[in-house]
Amino acid sequence: MTTDDYGLSRALQSAWGIAPAPTKGPRPRLSLEQIVTTAVELGDRDGVDAITMSGVAKRLGSGVMSLYRYVESREDLLILAADAALASPPSSSTHESLDDDDGWRVRTAAWATAMRRTYQAHPWLTALPITSEPLMPSRVRWLEAGLACLAGSGLGGAEAISVVTLLWTYIRGDVELGASMGASVPEVDDVNAFLAGRLRAMAPPGEFPRMLAILDGEVAGGSDDTDFELAIDVILAGVAARAESADRLATDAPSDRR
Repeated sequence: MTTDDYGLSRALQSAWGIAPAPTKGPRPRLSLEQIVTTAVELGDRDGVDAITMSGVAKRLGSGVMSLYRYVESREDLLILAADAALASPPSSSTHESLDDDDGWRVRTAAWATAMRRTYQAHPWLTALPITSEPLMPSRVRWLEAGLACLAGSGLGGAEAISVVTLLWTYIRGDVELGASMGASVPEVDDVNAFLAGRLRAMAPPGEFPRMLAILDGEVAGGSDDTDFELAIDVILAGVAARAESADRLATDAPSDRR
């Protein structure tokens, strides 16, 4: 079967390096790599809305129409830029670079931390649907690395995919929340005290006692990484508990004596 049989978009073919090279027209002055790199730079500097065909063309000193020789639409430009920004998981997050003694939880936590750093470096990625093109190279590489890290957890294939997807969704949300909080909360010595005071000023007395107790009892500052590590550990502890429960059920199941 050919690429046409699977309905592969030009963006997908370009990302995998299997798109046919143009055979007509003048010798190209630009390259797809230049265009995509520029798109990522614009996103990093000014956000996702800055990634446009006209914005990239202006940055490269080129006409907008010349970009269409390489990219069919802004949607494809965003897909390719996201793929380039996500890139591949660093070796420190893959199972090959860690000792077997570290275990699947350490490997998976390293994978999650590496992905979070990638999203923090390119926060505009959180504005794009995770399903915009699920088979882009970067997504497949991160998924494959995540599944490799979970090897030994006792999960089946479908369960492992669900856990990787859960972690990925949480990581995106964590980075997006951090960026939005940074934009909405002024620089104060104690963020929690500020939020508690603001909530008391708006809410009727006596409401939200649990939220206020937490905000009053914990001093904010430099705890984002700690909160993230705790959340990942809780998720992975749940995975471990599920696997242990499945093992006990399998061990305790009556044998077939027929």
